[in-house]
Parts: sequence; C-alpha cells; structure tokens
Amino acid sequence: MTAESAHAAVRWPTVAVAATGLFIATGGPSVQLTRWFDTGSAGWEGWAYLYPFGSVAIVGAALCAQWLRQRSVRAWPWPLWAIVGLVGWALLSAQWSVSAGTTPVRALTAVGVAAFGCWLALDLRGGEQIWAVALAAGATAVASVLAVFISPAWGKMPYVSAHTPGGEWRGIFGNRNGLSPIAVIGLVSLAALVAAEPTLRRIAYATPAALVYALILVKTGGATSLLACAAAAVVGALVPLVWWLRRRGVPGWVVAGGSSALTVAGAAVLFARFDWFTSLVGRDPTLTGRRTIWADVRHLIAVHPWRGYGYWAFWERPDLTADTYAHLGKAYGSAHNSVLEVALGLGAVGLAFYLAVVMFAVVGVAVFVWQGRSVVSWFWAMLLAGVLTESSMESFVLWHSYIWIFCVAAALVLFGRRTIAVPADHLRVLS
Repeated sequence: MTAESAHAAVRWPTVAVAATGLFIATGGPSVQLTRWFDTGSAGWEGWAYLYPFGSVAIVGAALCAQWLRQRSVRAWPWPLWAIVGLVGWALLSAQWSVSAGTTPVRALTAVGVAAFGCWLALDLRGGEQIWAVALAAGATAVASVLAVFISPAWGKMPYVSAHTPGGEWRGIFGNRNGLSPIAVIGLVSLAALVAAEPTLRRIAYATPAALVYALILVKTGGATSLLACAAAAVVGALVPLVWWLRRRGVPGWVVAGGSSALTVAGAAVLFARFDWFTSLVGRDPTLTGRRTIWADVRHLIAVHPWRGYGYWAFWERPDLTADTYAHLGKAYGSAHNSVLEVALGLGAVGLAFYLAVVMFAVVGVAVFVWQGRSVVSWFWAMLLAGVLTESSMESFVLWHSYIWIFCVAAALVLFGRRTIAVPADHLRVLS
C-alpha cells in the first residue's frame, strides 16, 4: 500500500479509460449495437458483445499485468488469489461444460474483465475511482433518458401481460433491470463527489443529476434497486456512527461483532415475515417468480453439486432449461441470484472462491472504513452495500457486468492507492 497526498491531482486520461470500460460493462452499448445493426441471435458470441467486452478484457488484463509486474509475487494482495481461483476454475470448467461452444470464450473474457476490476482498485486513486463511476453512470443515464423520449417504443418496456403491463423505462438496455441499478451507483457517486467538495457550485450541479437518478428509480419500477438504494443509504448513515464509536474508544471487534449480529438478526426477521414485508411494500410475495426460480435452480445444482454445469453453460441448453421454463411459464435465462448462479455453473468449488471474494470485499471495505475518516471509504461502503443487494436478486456475476467489476474491486481496494484526494477539512460533513 502506498500513501499519497490528499491533494493528489486526478489523472483524467486514466479516469476516462476506467469510465469507458465501466460504461461498456453496463451492457447498454452492446444492446444498442444489436438493435441498430440487427445482429440476430448471435448473443454474447456476436461482435456487438464480443468486441466491446473483449476490449475491456484486453485493456484490463494489460493494465493489471503492468501493475503486478512492478511488484514481486509475494507483495501481491492476498485477495487476488481468490479472484484468480474463481476465474481459473471458470476456465477449467470448459473441460466438463454442457455447452462446449459457450464456456471457453466467455470464461476467457471473464478473466480480463476481472482484471479490469483489479486495476480499478489497485491503480486508480480514490478520487479517480469516484469520478470514473460517476461519469460512467452519468453517460448511461443520459443515453437512457434520451432513448426514452426520442424513441419511446424502444426506451420503454413493451406490454406483455396484465402482470407486466409495460411502460417502465429501460433506456438503452434490453429490460428495466439493466437500467435501474445505474440510478443507485449514480446517486452513491454523486453523494461522494458532494461530500468531497461541498461547495454551492458542486451542489448546484449535483442536484438535477440526483433528481434524474431518482426519476429513473421510480420509472423503472425496480424493487431490487430500490432496496439497493435503501441499503446504500443506511450504510452511508452508519459509517459516520462507526467513526464516532472509534473516536470514543470502542474496540473494533465490538463494532464488527455488533454490526454482524444486527445484520443476521435483521435477515432472520425479514425471512420470517417475508410475505408480510412484501405486501407492506406492495410487491409480489414470489418476487416476480424469483422464489420459484430459486427453488428450481437449487434442484438443478444438486445434479452437479461439485463442478457445476460449466461457466455460463446451463442457460445455453434448451433441453436442460425446458422443464424449469415450463414450470414458471416463461424463459428467464439466469438464476436471478449470484450465489445460486455460481453454484449452478461452477459447483461448490467455484462457490467457495466466489464467497471468498465477497468476504474479502466486505472485510476489506470494513477495515478501510475503520482505519480513518475518508470520503473514499464512505463511497466504497455505500457502493458495496448496493452491489451486494443487487447481486442477491440478479445474476450480475454473469454478463461481465460492471456490478461484478465493483465487487472484485472492493475486495482489493484496501491494497490500492487509497488517496482521499480532497482537503481533509471537507470530511467534517461526514462525521
């Protein structure tokens, strides 16, 4: 780890590379390329996906390799080995994949995309990370709002049934669940930028952007993203409390233990009264069929519990998906939960690597927060809360997603440059 000046200048070319990679990793540009050029049903193997995501993978691998070459292997961050284990197991799964034409290319791309996340955490300064996320979210939001108003037939969800009447915003994405998380990361990055420099000018710039993100949250109607936004807000409010407790001399193990106990207790209450909770917020107790999907996927995992079906392979086999699709009455294309998705594709071995990455992310960000007041640690705590909430309802570990990139980066951010990149006096607004 290196300690740099709190006033370190932002390297804008580096930020531009990071923001462009994150923008591509939203998947929105590829959806639009498919729409404009009618690439047919080639999917992720088609050029509209393979070239943009392949570019992110190549750049990520090159930049991460450059960072690693400057250090001895012994000095490499230890969470890196969990990431290497996961992508390495994904590559190895090509040997037993049920879709031999799918796994090798997608797993190889996943290596580079994960490397991009490593580079984001290890080489960018804290302020640069915030700016990269803010610019990527902003570009995606602007493009999506323009799509809604310029081409409503595309920018809004079509009518499907009385249960899904359509009209929700999807912007440049294939469905609303692609757009709604953008609002969450946009709001988190805006909060960090304002906290870093709480001037009237920056607040004036940030306010209309925040209103746009709020509008996107409402118009997409994504319950998962609303929950993710709430989780990020709660964590954002609790971090200053953690700093206060530290200043009062409360031991770290007490704070960590109390936080863990409250989290477990809250989860227990939620699951015990789940139907009541969903009715309270006006949502379907099945979570739009997710509970049925999860039950089916658990049975499918039991067929190949240790090695799985191969990275990203199961959903490419119509003969394997037919029964569960018929059960739900529609094709859904993923487990809608990242833990189940990893277990389905990579079995218990892959799941162990994945859970290790998540554990390193949670512990690393928690240590980052505990070590001292920082806008950057506050930002990462909120971002990780939103990312993990999104991953509980969607398979963002697939699709080479920016959500997965953030999870990878969170596991390593403690070992990066970690600059505050703002005057220390401005941090008083967070405590």
